[in-house]
This record gives sequence, C-alpha cells and structure tokens, in this order.
Amino acid sequence: MKLISVMTAAVCVSLAATGAFAQQKQVVKQLKNCGSEATNSYGSHTEYPAINEGNGFVGFKTSDVDAAGTTLRFSLVNCDTRTVVRADAEYKLKDSGKGLASGGDLFAFVDKLRKQNRLANETLFARKAKERGYTVTKGKLPEMYSEKARRSDCGCLAFNYYPGM
Repeated sequence: MKLISVMTAAVCVSLAATGAFAQQKQVVKQLKNCGSEATNSYGSHTEYPAINEGNGFVGFKTSDVDAAGTTLRFSLVNCDTRTVVRADAEYKLKDSGKGLASGGDLFAFVDKLRKQNRLANETLFARKAKERGYTVTKGKLPEMYSEKARRSDCGCLAFNYYPGM
C-alpha cells in the first residue's frame, strides 16, 4: 500500500516537472471604446467599453468574477476637471443565500440613473450611490497620458472631451 502511494506521488511529481499538467492560459481581448477582457480558468476581469454620459462625463464599468464571487465597479470621470467618483459593490458567493447586497446590482442602478438623465453629475451620483449602500470614493485622475490614466484618457479622447483636441 505504501509502495503504491509512493509511486503515485513520484508519477505526479514527474508529470508536474515535465509540464504534463495544463498551465493556466489567459485569453485577453480588446473591446471597442477602451475596453478589454481577460479570462482564465479562475475567472475573468472585464473593463467594459467607455460610455458617453454627456456633458463631458465618461462612465467605466469594470467587473471581476472568480470562485469567491463578483466585484463590480463603476467610475464616473469628469473629463474637464479630471475628477472621478467610483462606486464599488461586492457579491460574494458565501453570501448568495442572503440575496444581493443592500444596494442591489450596481450596474442596474447606474443604468437607471442614466435613463433618468441623472448620471452626468458627480455630486448627485456620489450621493445616490452612498444612499444605496455602495462604497464610494472620490479622487483626481493621475497626470494626463500617464499609464495609470490610460483608460480614462482613452475614454475622454474617444468622445472628444479634451479641450483643444
């Protein structure tokens, strides 16, 4: 019995050393309007295409899905002032029996504000998101054309929101 266990362990170590076990393959796709999607067997990270919210505002939806659950993020960027308001929501698998988090589905909430023409206003968006129980952060975008501002700048440029461009 011990011999079989030792032999099984030796075969597994040998297979792992020769690369016989499949390695994780990540697939990355570029989407229109500054979006991208990366998937592997553990989950996915999606940066949805930028959304023209009007009046110099651009919206960005992002989702991360893995075995633990789903994390959603919506960022509202004021291209003129380079301010950003972000709302985050987590839907963990361990909490699935409880239903959606207090705020409900973040993307549905954002879509509803958009349909009501109430999204292109960072102060109103931050207030409404807090009222719904989402985690809200406010900030300023990094320097224009820096790597950290790449996606935001891409969205603002896609909708011709940078003055003088």
